[in-house]
Amino acid sequence: MLAMKGLGMPKPGKLACVINCLLIVTLLASCSDKTSAEDMDKERQSVSSWVATANMVCDAWIRGAVPNKYAEQTLKRATEELRKEKEKIDEIKLSKDVSEHDKSVLLAEVFQLGNKTEEMSRAVAQKNRSAVRQKLGELAAEKRSLNKFRKVAGQTDE
Repeated sequence: MLAMKGLGMPKPGKLACVINCLLIVTLLASCSDKTSAEDMDKERQSVSSWVATANMVCDAWIRGAVPNKYAEQTLKRATEELRKEKEKIDEIKLSKDVSEHDKSVLLAEVFQLGNKTEEMSRAVAQKNRSAVRQKLGELAAEKRSLNKFRKVAGQTDE
């Protein structure tokens, strides 16, 4: 302690406070450097994950491996989350690395995916396995479009 006073160093509690403040400032600065392409890719990955969840639960439901209620609730949740992702994408401020067109295409894809999962949820509620099979095919086509967007936007495959 005496050595610290002799050097003009702040007390340990104050030093920790200063370090924490510097860390917070650094963190905030690094967050603001994110590009809109990175933000959009993060949201696209989340969308992709929810689509995979919908795909897996419908496939399992068709095989009779999960109960109707579970499949229906999971699809409703996926639909809600896809709508939230669409809102997040809509709020992304564009920078020079993403065009308005790219953002519009991604928004349209997410909107379509949300509609498909909602239709699948209704088909499960009606216990209509053939409709769910058909919607799975449509969902796969929409997912391919989402993957094309990733390649167009310069993102790599996972």
